[in-house]
Amino acid sequence: MIKSLIFKLLNGRWYFAPALTVLFSLFCWLLLIILPVFPSTWITLNALPGIACILSMLLGVWRIFKKEFKNGILQIFASFFVMAFLGFLFVTALPKSPYKKYTGNIKAPGNEQIYLPLMLASDGEKPLQEVKQEDIILYDDNIPGQYKYEIFLNKIEKGEVYLRIFDLKTNRILSEKEVTKRSKIKVSNPAGDLREFGLSKNFQISEGSWGNYYGSRIELWFQPADPDQPERKLLTRYYVIQGN
Repeated sequence: MIKSLIFKLLNGRWYFAPALTVLFSLFCWLLLIILPVFPSTWITLNALPGIACILSMLLGVWRIFKKEFKNGILQIFASFFVMAFLGFLFVTALPKSPYKKYTGNIKAPGNEQIYLPLMLASDGEKPLQEVKQEDIILYDDNIPGQYKYEIFLNKIEKGEVYLRIFDLKTNRILSEKEVTKRSKIKVSNPAGDLREFGLSKNFQISEGSWGNYYGSRIELWFQPADPDQPERKLLTRYYVIQGN
């Protein structure tokens, strides 16, 4: 059966692979309705349709190399439109989501304000945020436990900043190696005005699980470029986070 299916994919009608991709993807979509929402199943069932579309496109390219120019081009275009349709379906009509609503039950020590990370758009666009003073803005990177951040700093010498993140209850540092390595940003602001510095890549918090929200203390540390100067803490903010 598998051998026959592969033969049809390689030698059958040009529309066979795109049609099979649609059926396979709808099956994945239905499984998202039936199965419990676990990180592994949610990521897998969202990724498989995209992989199927890419394979369908590659088969179209293979047809072109076989000099089936018309059929190859038709298959590539059909696969592209199938990918666009499935992207719309999986973004706008997912039956379940790994995100659970935060209930607002986490408190920071004293009267400190505790923040929720801002949600990045699927294309990475940041929501509008007015900043009037030095601050740390944490962004949810659309997968629970994965974050980006940006900082706003006044006058500061040349150097590098990074984050340290602590569990509010236990004071345990979270994913220390991962966060330290991936949260580094080079900074330099000789002027006295407020300047923005952002992180293009994300970092992951491993402690905890999807939908299990807990409080964290986020510290911004600065290492001057001058090796004779000690590192120092610049800012502290409290955020509600979840692990992956």
